[in-house]
Amino acid sequence: MSIHRHKKALQEIWKSFKRMFVKNRLVPYTTALSVLFLSITFALPVWRLLPLAEQSPFIALHYNIYLGVDRFGPVYQVFFLPGVGIFFLLLNLFIQARAYKNQKMLSLFFASATPLLEFILCAAMVLIVLTNI
Repeated sequence: MSIHRHKKALQEIWKSFKRMFVKNRLVPYTTALSVLFLSITFALPVWRLLPLAEQSPFIALHYNIYLGVDRFGPVYQVFFLPGVGIFFLLLNLFIQARAYKNQKMLSLFFASATPLLEFILCAAMVLIVLTNI
């Protein structure tokens, strides 16, 4: 009985998600911009930091202007930022789809906040890469 109820709820969210993309012109652009920033955040360490992994097992993960590099770690930890970006993109898209039917303004807030968040994560990744090269 509860499986059908959850299936119906997911179908409603999917319908709202499709309606949101078709009827609102802002949502496809902000989602595309978010995916662009997310792909840059993922591609940058693959392009610049994975070749460094052969030379050194640890890379600088955080830089402090007072102390310099204050956190080192293995190369795979640099992919934490793209993971956070994927999580927030999916979470914000889910909240947008859920809120679009009743609260369009909240949905538009999340649509415009997602590219900003992805840009901040991308800028952090650029700074991590610049610290290591």
